[in-house]
Amino acid sequence: MSDKRSDRMRNILHYLWQHKKMETRQAVELFGYSEASIRRDFQIIADGYPGMIRCHGGVVFDESTVDQEYIFDVKQSIQRVAKQDIAAVARSMISANDCILLDSGSTCLALAKLLSDIPAKVITTDVKIANQLGCFNQLESYIVGGMIRSGYFTVGESLAVDMLKLFSADKAFMSCDSLSLESGITNATMFEVGVKKMLIQRARQVILLADHSKFDQIKSHSVATLLSISCIITDALLAEETFQRYRQAGINIIRAGENA
Repeated sequence: MSDKRSDRMRNILHYLWQHKKMETRQAVELFGYSEASIRRDFQIIADGYPGMIRCHGGVVFDESTVDQEYIFDVKQSIQRVAKQDIAAVARSMISANDCILLDSGSTCLALAKLLSDIPAKVITTDVKIANQLGCFNQLESYIVGGMIRSGYFTVGESLAVDMLKLFSADKAFMSCDSLSLESGITNATMFEVGVKKMLIQRARQVILLADHSKFDQIKSHSVATLLSISCIITDALLAEETFQRYRQAGINIIRAGENA
């Protein structure tokens, strides 16, 4: 596969994994590719990737037809370098003997992988992250109990919220589905909303980890305003105009990986 086609496929797949559907005209408008190239790529994707189904005028991603572990692996792969850069900055904010709350999600998992050398207490709401933390001898780690969201390995609902009330932390590192100046932090489902609200309540400092693709997006369920957040860490691909607009609104925002 040529480098040009490889780049096209990567961009299309990332969009499909995030938005679940893409039409030919969308790909043309978003990426500037020719219709003929897009149609060929759509067919390759439908033939070669689980859950991708060719439809009239485009492709849809049907998660219900694929293995849940595969969905988790896909989610991890999206914006992988950006998430690693964000995690590195977040790691620099953690001191020995800190007590931290660590939210669910692939960016928080990237942070968890960097905690092997620090004596600290970590409480998480994610099964995959708990499995990672359990490998590190210097950490005192806890997993919050509750209902597990299939395919995402996150812990949520009322039992998890009640258990979080037992902890008080120095810092909470949060993930999000989307954020905007107008609507704050929003989530695609209600499942983790209560947990995220309680993470904010139980930590003295709340750091939001959000790659550039999450900005100026709004999902259906509100979590909190940006006034609840001490700092946002994002990646170098966030547009300069967007970065400056958030700064001018009084948001403490750090752009990681600028020199990467």
